[in-house]
Amino acid sequence: MKQVSIILPTYNRAHCIGRALESVLGQTYPAWELLVIDDGSTDNTEERTAAYTASDGRVRYCRQACNRGVSAARNEGIRQARYEYIAFQDSDDAWRADKLEKQMRVFEESPETGLVYCAMQGTRQDGSAVRIPDASIDRRLLRGNLYELLLQGNVIDAPTAVVRRSCIEKCGGFDESLSCLEDWELFLRIAEAYEIGYVDEALVDSDVHNEGVSSRVGGYFQARCRMIALHKAALLRYGLFNRVTERVLLMAKEAGVLQQVAGILQNML
Repeated sequence: MKQVSIILPTYNRAHCIGRALESVLGQTYPAWELLVIDDGSTDNTEERTAAYTASDGRVRYCRQACNRGVSAARNEGIRQARYEYIAFQDSDDAWRADKLEKQMRVFEESPETGLVYCAMQGTRQDGSAVRIPDASIDRRLLRGNLYELLLQGNVIDAPTAVVRRSCIEKCGGFDESLSCLEDWELFLRIAEAYEIGYVDEALVDSDVHNEGVSSRVGGYFQARCRMIALHKAALLRYGLFNRVTERVLLMAKEAGVLQQVAGILQNML
């Protein structure tokens, strides 16, 4: 049975991390280790995790001296991981019991596959439901060569992905300069080099957070512009550059920050 290292970065989420941990412990697929990477929490995250490390030897806790961000925490988890497959969990998400079992079955059936993801069912702050990938997307486009699709938009959320360690070693880890969208950017690099597998079931439940305009300018839009700059050659090659940049600028206009985002994009390009 193939073994999986599950990396869970957390920062001041003691109030909700128990749900995430329980969902990993409840997996029907037993061959895993769980690395909780505490990114310098100032709450009682360590105490909340201690009961799990004491009761199950597969759970390990690692505390970083200071808060360095989710990308750095995940990269540290990858360095400490013992096994050949890497999965990612978030402290405010829950896996359904058969998530790993169904994803690892895809790896068994498709040796050339580098990453396997599943759908995520989320709830927005207003109570409305969201599913990623959206049900309107042609299911045939969601597996195989995903590079062109991922250039246009993201369909893979970090807690839905399991990746071969060799793929991360070849493509590099998370970009620690990005304050968000770091999972999308990594999976885009992996999709350029490897086939992607997909389980068309919602096997992750998540709370979808809405960000304010100021955080989007400093976070989302900054990261989105950097991704366009990093992958400009590919966007041009696929004839997607104008479409993608126009979409980002339209979002910026709707958020009332068009001038700022246009400046960011111009400087990066």
